[in-house]
Amino acid sequence: MTTRKPLSPIEIQTAVFRRTFRGFDPEEVHLYLQAVAESYQTLTLENQRLQKDVEHLQSALDEFRRREGLLRDALYTAQKVSDDIKAQALREAQSTVQEAEVRGQALVQQAQVRAHAVERQILDLRMERESMLQGMRDLTARILALVEALEESKTRDNVASMGREG
Repeated sequence: MTTRKPLSPIEIQTAVFRRTFRGFDPEEVHLYLQAVAESYQTLTLENQRLQKDVEHLQSALDEFRRREGLLRDALYTAQKVSDDIKAQALREAQSTVQEAEVRGQALVQQAQVRAHAVERQILDLRMERESMLQGMRDLTARILALVEALEESKTRDNVASMGREG
C-alpha cells in the first residue's frame, strides 16, 4: 500500500477522466468535482485555521505552564521565607523568654538579698532596742538606787542633825 500525497483543490478541479461509451455525464462529473474541490478547499482552510489555533493555544498553554512554574517557584520561595520568618520569630521569642527568665531570676535573687538585708536590719534594730531598753532599765535602776541612797543620806543627815540639835 503506497501512501499518496493529499490532493489539492486545484488538482481536483483540473482532473480529467477518459471517456467511455457508457461512462458518466462529463458535465455532471465536472460539477460534482467542482463541489468536492470547494468543500475540500473549505476544509483545507478550516484545517489551516485550526492548526493556527492549535499553535496559538499550544503557545498560550506553554506560557501558562511557564507562569505556573514561576508561580510554583514563587509560592515555594514565599513558603520557605514564611517558614524562615516563623523559625526566626520562634528563636527570637525563645531568646526573649530566656532573657526574661534570667532577668526575673536575677531580680528575685536581688529581692531575696534585699529581703535578707532588711530582715537583718530589723533584727539589728530589735537588738539595739533591747539593748537600749536594758540600758534604760539599768540607768533607771541606778538612778533609783542613787535616789534611794540620797534619801537615806538625807534621812541620816536629818537624824544626825537632829541628834546634834538636841
